[in-house]
Amino acid sequence: MFLMVGAFTGCLGDDDDDAGTTDVVTKTTVKIGLLSPITGPIAVYAPGFEDAANVAITELNAANANHEFVLVVGDSGCDGTTAGTAAQALIDAGVVGIAGAACSGATLGAIEVAKAANVAMVSYASTSPAITAHADDGYLFRVVPSDAQQGQAMAAVATADNLTNPAILYMTNDYGSGLADAFNGSWTGDVCEMIGYDQDATDFSAMVTTVKDSACGSVVMVSYATDGAGIIEEMATQGVDVPILGADGMADLPFVDEFTDATNVDGVGATKPSPGSASAEKTAFEAAYTAAAGNASGIYTAETYDAVMIIAAAAMADSDGDIKDDLATIGSSYAGASGTHTFTSDGDVVGSGYQVCSFTATASDGSDAAFTCGRTWNLADGLADA
Repeated sequence: MFLMVGAFTGCLGDDDDDAGTTDVVTKTTVKIGLLSPITGPIAVYAPGFEDAANVAITELNAANANHEFVLVVGDSGCDGTTAGTAAQALIDAGVVGIAGAACSGATLGAIEVAKAANVAMVSYASTSPAITAHADDGYLFRVVPSDAQQGQAMAAVATADNLTNPAILYMTNDYGSGLADAFNGSWTGDVCEMIGYDQDATDFSAMVTTVKDSACGSVVMVSYATDGAGIIEEMATQGVDVPILGADGMADLPFVDEFTDATNVDGVGATKPSPGSASAEKTAFEAAYTAAAGNASGIYTAETYDAVMIIAAAAMADSDGDIKDDLATIGSSYAGASGTHTFTSDGDVVGSGYQVCSFTATASDGSDAAFTCGRTWNLADGLADA
């Protein structure tokens, strides 16, 4: 699927002058697709994903004289149908592989199109347990762990923080349902209410009224940014003042931008996959991303960078126009910015555990808002201070 472009000529030095010849260098153009949630409930995170992908492209072009890497971006809309259409557009543009999508439902929609075209995908943020066993013909990989783990992490945090009788509020999509079930399966206490809602919902008054009338002691949310902020602000409107624990769908500082009154996010907790231990790759990415005016601690930025880099490495190793097998080879103890990754037979990774974070904000416009991560959780050690 490589496209050959322009022939470049250049002097070779004295020997070249004597021979009166020039060397012709033909570069191979490698197009890599990115499914980014430009529209939809996590659009606030899309600029960070795209910036991280562009850092990878810049580095690839600087390091590989015989290749010209090009990023082609499609809008996943955080929706399976929209992502499928975008994936087809990327394939028609000639991409060798697709980094994405972010939302799990978008990834599952896109892979149905991609696998039919023998185009592999590496998701940088899709965590639904449904992805593990999905019939993707071996074309779907991800550099983030399944929410089967995040559910355990959230239950451990809720227990340690003395959350009681929680209402579990979750989107009825692949991500929301999967993580809500994972939390519920790991939670050993009582559950006050378990309420599902559509990810595009905008009216949360009835749901919050149920939480209030049931005297729930806490709220555990599996939301995206727009709906998550809407629920929390409705809780404030109805005077429901209980501890709130969310997950990676709202675990980044731009979440604050979704609030009318940012003080409502103060004290809200959230978990997100850990970027892994210190490494040369992590340090280099953070320096490059910061130099490009990005926030290196932003959610799934290192993972986006890694997804693009892994696809590029597989493309350069490819000999038959299908990088699926090359991805499996490249993804064996791959040292990336987000950790060391080894793809299992189903395209998953174990990951590096989770960060446990919280928001602070005392100004209504969010000007003093902060998002800090003071604890970690992993399968081996459980919950610990960072």
